[in-house]
Amino acid sequence: MDLKRRLLPIAIALVLIAMVFISWTPNWESGEFIRSTKPYVNFEYQFDTTETRTLNEVAEDIDNRLEVRHEWHKVGDREAQYDVVIALVERDGAIQIDATLHRNDKRFDHIVVRGQSEVKNELVGRLVGLLTDRIESSHQAADSE
Repeated sequence: MDLKRRLLPIAIALVLIAMVFISWTPNWESGEFIRSTKPYVNFEYQFDTTETRTLNEVAEDIDNRLEVRHEWHKVGDREAQYDVVIALVERDGAIQIDATLHRNDKRFDHIVVRGQSEVKNELVGRLVGLLTDRIESSHQAADSE
């Protein structure tokens, strides 16, 4: 009996602490909680011709490089502020990468990178660098307005 009397205040305190913790824990799925100064970007890949092994490697390289970027959040098309459509074309040993950038469903930029398939890593690096510059400058301009 004496043990129950001693543990009752401790049990009440633990229950209150748990209730306060639960009430302060945000709903991570809620749209209200999604706040960040980083842009939310969606990437879509399109193959103008048939998908070749080289184009698949280029698309995977672009996606991997964009995945490790910390300048933005990669999200689905419903939550995105920026939509980037990347079209990959391979003709006669040359690769062309077209990236069309949309902000809130309005086109604001178009990037074209071309080169021989032997330098595909440099093409991907150039495209990712240009995408980063354009999206960051657009996002900073939108924040300052």
